[in-house]
Amino acid sequence: MTSSPGPEPPQGAELSSEVFELRHRWVTGVLVGLALGLAVWVLTPGTPRASTVPLTPLLVFVALTAATALVALRPWRSLSARASCTLRATATSTGCFAAASLVVALTGGAAEAHFLFFVLVPLVALYEMAVPFLVLGGFVFLEHGVVGSLWPQAVFGYGYPGSEDVWVAAAVHSALFAAGCAGSVLAWRGARSARREAARVVSLLRERATHDELTGLANRAGLARVLGSALTGTPQDLAVVVVDLNRFKEVNDTLGHDAGDVLLRGVAQVMVETVGDRGVLARLGGDEFALVLPGADGRTACAVAEQLREQVRERSTVAGIALDLDLSAGVALHVADQELDAAAAHTASGELLRHADIAMYTAKRGGGGAVVYDPAMDHHSTARLEVARELRTAIAQRDQLVLHYQPKISLVGESGASAGPASGTLVGVEALVRWQHPVRGFMPPGDFIPLLETTDLVHSFTAYMIDMALDQAQAWFLSGHEVPIAVNAFPRCLTHPDFLPHVAHALHVRGLPAHLLRLEITEDALVADPETASTVITQLRELGVATSIDDFGTGYSSLSYLRRLPVDEVKLDRSFVTGLGSAAGGEGGDEVLVASIIDLAHRLGMKVVAEGVEDPAETRALRALGCDVAQGYLFARPAPAAALAPELLATSRRWWRAPAQGRVLTGEMTGPASAGLGSSSG
Repeated sequence: MTSSPGPEPPQGAELSSEVFELRHRWVTGVLVGLALGLAVWVLTPGTPRASTVPLTPLLVFVALTAATALVALRPWRSLSARASCTLRATATSTGCFAAASLVVALTGGAAEAHFLFFVLVPLVALYEMAVPFLVLGGFVFLEHGVVGSLWPQAVFGYGYPGSEDVWVAAAVHSALFAAGCAGSVLAWRGARSARREAARVVSLLRERATHDELTGLANRAGLARVLGSALTGTPQDLAVVVVDLNRFKEVNDTLGHDAGDVLLRGVAQVMVETVGDRGVLARLGGDEFALVLPGADGRTACAVAEQLREQVRERSTVAGIALDLDLSAGVALHVADQELDAAAAHTASGELLRHADIAMYTAKRGGGGAVVYDPAMDHHSTARLEVARELRTAIAQRDQLVLHYQPKISLVGESGASAGPASGTLVGVEALVRWQHPVRGFMPPGDFIPLLETTDLVHSFTAYMIDMALDQAQAWFLSGHEVPIAVNAFPRCLTHPDFLPHVAHALHVRGLPAHLLRLEITEDALVADPETASTVITQLRELGVATSIDDFGTGYSSLSYLRRLPVDEVKLDRSFVTGLGSAAGGEGGDEVLVASIIDLAHRLGMKVVAEGVEDPAETRALRALGCDVAQGYLFARPAPAAALAPELLATSRRWWRAPAQGRVLTGEMTGPASAGLGSSSG
């Protein structure tokens, strides 16, 4: 099978056997009650009844009522279900009308007693069958004609017509009865039509509840039902495969969403034909599909996924255009060791889908293909959810997150002192966050920063970091030191409407020059939306806030972005710096690339900062290549502001009194100055 079972066919054209039996018991109960009551009335001596009515017609009606009751109570298993129901319904209805005739006879044909026929019409209509009404129409005509001819007072009372008019009167009575029945027939016909339409709507809703409208495959709810059924039945191994189409967004963006829908329907058909009867296929939403393979192991599931990949590659076309469409697949396995109840199966199915989804994203990051889930891939856990909750509290209370600062040292030669800071002087610091958790202890950024990137906490967190950094910049500024502080800005923050106003307000309330704040933006944020990034960076520059491209060279951009974006600084990633100037580095290699970046940045009016400098040889090489600034463990490790070496702080720019005669740092220090610097490593 390739999708979940379809809904049952619409019901409601006729009564179900359960409903018929229930209604038949009601009508039969009325019949039995009438038969017993009237038998007692007729057979009990001294019971008042019309004295002019002979006993013979009364006994005929009693016998007819009893006979029909016996027919109605038998199951008639020798007949078909439909014939049995029709016979029993007709017998019961006839019995009720025979009882009504008996009541009319016992009352001497009183006109009021004739209304009992009309009272019984809705009761007969419960069967929703035409045959009982046809039989009863004939019964009323014959009963009134025959009995009225033999014993007219038993039908018409003292106002009975002459013998020549009895059949005319019987016809009139039966016509009136037929008119009364017509209303009931129309009513149950309408009720049947309404049930039929309701059944159609319910069937459609059931179909839509468990099936995808676009492709006709099972949807997430339908897949959950199939998975639950597979897990609660006889224990069996199975595999769940989650499939995602690579580069599907390009089809939507290029050809439009209508073409995307056509492609999804085509891909679904290809998958159905490829999977065949081996499993259940579903569409989870968007361009994501899932497949349940009963009895499959990891190798089999991966083989099926590769078949799907091959067929989708070969057969994906839209409007006659052959597309190079690939897919990524994640496989999660269930090994049956015991039978699961409904609750355990529900939990297991959810975990299987989650694991397959994690494996699929692992495959997607690897460029496609199929990957089997491994617990090592799973970075989502209840512990992480707890950390996220605690991080929200830490941001709100502002008493657990702290900033450590790593110095940025000028590499400009003494000859360049007139144009900028002298070599070895402090030109700024980078603010790096740390979490002093009250229970977990010291937590490095790698333990909580990834959580920020997927939640709305990133906005309040960044605002808090800017506030803390500017508080420290203010403290240094009031002591006479101008120490620009660089703060990392998350890509999502740049487009937040409150980001720029917060930056401007934070600088204003502290009375700080805007150049004391520098925002470091990752390269991928610039590449993702260059126009928006350019606008935000331009607005920051208008405020006087400088910007840096962090980890330049590790993303997907090209050097052409430097020309288009009004950034002030690029930061070379440590992967380009490590080994510069060493014998192993040789000539060319990264030095050529670093030299090219530095030269281009300078031509565009930008400064260059080298990160991760740990060796004096690297410092010499960077200075020779013209790099402006360096930071790394060679100069100082990130540490609290109070641990920043005083002699290092003394080299920073002073704005309100003459600078002290502090030592300068060259990256090749020895002796007391070097020892003092080491004490700041924290």
